[in-house]
Amino acid sequence: MERFYLGKVGISVVNLVSTVAYLKNAIAEKNFGYVCVTNSQTSYISNLDPTYCGIQNGSMLTVADGMPLVWIAHNKGYRAMGKVSGQDLMDAVFKISVANNYSHYFYGCSQETIDQLQLKLREKYPGLIIKAAVSPPFQPVEAFDILGISEEVNRLAPTFFWCGLGAPKQEMIVQRLQENLDQTIAIGVGLAFEYYAGTVKRAPRWMCDNGLEWTYRLAQQPFKISNNVGPFWFVIKRLVKSSAIVSSH
Repeated sequence: MERFYLGKVGISVVNLVSTVAYLKNAIAEKNFGYVCVTNSQTSYISNLDPTYCGIQNGSMLTVADGMPLVWIAHNKGYRAMGKVSGQDLMDAVFKISVANNYSHYFYGCSQETIDQLQLKLREKYPGLIIKAAVSPPFQPVEAFDILGISEEVNRLAPTFFWCGLGAPKQEMIVQRLQENLDQTIAIGVGLAFEYYAGTVKRAPRWMCDNGLEWTYRLAQQPFKISNNVGPFWFVIKRLVKSSAIVSSH
């Protein structure tokens, strides 16, 4: 799959429709891998951390969760690029899961969130096959029993392993897991579990579509503002640079 590069990190030139089509084809051909859902923050981290950048660039797909990334891609001529957020991707996959017999394993968040997640999903998507929903202890990446988790996932054989541990931890986990998975696609989806459970409110659609979702998140979690200064300027500088490329033509 073609990628465009935001600094050192390669982002797949896909939109929501083409992402789902790619995943369906990968499952049919038994071509399993992991998927990264990247935004301004993770793109910024990737350009500072070679190991994390390698995880993003080594994925089956790395999709753009953020309109600024999409705008930069469009300015560089990649018109097929579209926003693919974690929740939107999950929704699109869930809608076709029953007909295609896709099953799911959820991993991350608190027990309360995991319980609410299952309840909401079963209400919204009757017949959805949930193989497991696990709330792991809060711990560093090195403390996770990757082999043990992999064995459990392989025993249950879900089509999708959804990881909601937050970046950059979730990408590290799914990359390590995927090396041991037999027939499962692992995807890190950030706050999507909380959005479904209702423990965190997602920004209104008009804000998401206009690149303002980050301001809504900061309003809910202002203590994280210092963590977003670097990613904000990283993307703004590249957006301005890509706009200049368009203007020159």
